[in-house]
Amino acid sequence: MRLRSLAARLVLLACLSFAVALGTISFVLSGQFSHYFEDRVYAELGAHLDQLTANLSFDEAGDLIVSPLLDPRFEAPFSGLYWQARRAEHPQVVSRSLWTGSMEVPEAGAAGLLERRALESSIGEPLLVLSRAVRVGSEAMPSLVQLTVAINQVEVQRAAEGFQATMLRWMAIIFVGLILAAWVQVKLGLAPLETLRRKVEHVRSGRDKRLEGRFPAEVMPLAEEVNELLGLHEVTVAQARERASNLAHGLKTPLTIMNTIARDLRVEGQGKAAEEIDAQTASMSHFIERELARVRVRVAGEAVVPALPVAQKMLAAIKQFPREAPLEWQLEMAEDFTTPFDAHDLSELLGNQLDNARKWANSVARLSGEVRPDGTHVLLVEDDGEGVEARQRATLGQRGQRLDPSAQGSGLGLAICADLAAHYGASFEIGRSALGGLKISTSWRLKG
Repeated sequence: MRLRSLAARLVLLACLSFAVALGTISFVLSGQFSHYFEDRVYAELGAHLDQLTANLSFDEAGDLIVSPLLDPRFEAPFSGLYWQARRAEHPQVVSRSLWTGSMEVPEAGAAGLLERRALESSIGEPLLVLSRAVRVGSEAMPSLVQLTVAINQVEVQRAAEGFQATMLRWMAIIFVGLILAAWVQVKLGLAPLETLRRKVEHVRSGRDKRLEGRFPAEVMPLAEEVNELLGLHEVTVAQARERASNLAHGLKTPLTIMNTIARDLRVEGQGKAAEEIDAQTASMSHFIERELARVRVRVAGEAVVPALPVAQKMLAAIKQFPREAPLEWQLEMAEDFTTPFDAHDLSELLGNQLDNARKWANSVARLSGEVRPDGTHVLLVEDDGEGVEARQRATLGQRGQRLDPSAQGSGLGLAICADLAAHYGASFEIGRSALGGLKISTSWRLKG
């Protein structure tokens, strides 16, 4: 499984590095402590060996006599600290701690040479042994006395194991502390990238136009490159919109001329040719109006725009449109009702829906905005007209579909509304109003 988080990768690498480093340190320190402690033990045995040598004497028969040593452990049976003195052809002398046992120490190679070795006592104890041979007797008949002191190796092992256990506990604490420090370091080190991400999100949602703010030297070139791309994108989009708008407006004049020619042909009695021209020009007009509406659409984002001021403005404008019978306009919308639509696009959305209500309402048209318990925002435009049958509603909102060809318009208004709603991720539905006529609902849920 590949890690996608840069922070997780850095922390994981830190864990591995710390584990290897602390493991190596633990291994080295453990070995060094064992060697150091063993040297200290042999140094202690050397001091006992020197005292044993000083306390060594002989009787008239040449047998060995050893005065008691200072350390009381030599007098306690099986205390773990022992000495032994041995001379060829004479009884060997051992400490009381050995009781009736002895140590099988190999013969010394040369006088005065200290020899270290590990062996077992007569009762099976693992021992660390230090021995030395001293020369006694006359020059004519010299002999060697082998002196040996030993300590139970278990004592050394216990000390080493105690040190290792303590060291491992502290290494674990240090490891956890280092991981926490690494996590904090990674979070602080990557904080500018998180700030950059939030600012990019603000740009994407339309809150900001550029990546503003102070960034570290390593991140600043990236922010500058993104700002350059944003500027280039803005210029490119503006140019594309302008070209599309110019092209559409440029085609409208020839289409107007063609409509005039079709009218003249109809007057001259060539109705079939005129109808064909009207059909083709109507189709071309549908495409042109649709594309003009699309190039006017802003980039969808997460901006929160109050709807009431735009609704009041559009109602004031739609009331100026001509109508045979008077129409009562109702507005039911709270001041804090907000939409994700750009103010320009909201005007386009409301304008088309209100104009549709103006055409088909009998006496009442209503514009309302509500927030449902689940957080869904709904924008409603209703009228008390005749409405549309359920089987015919599916055709509304499609390009150029008009249920009454005699009515004024191109049949693109609701199609443009459907496009705008889809562009912003909103739902666009057509149903029957409680007033009796058509109900057009646009619903969405604000993020955050």
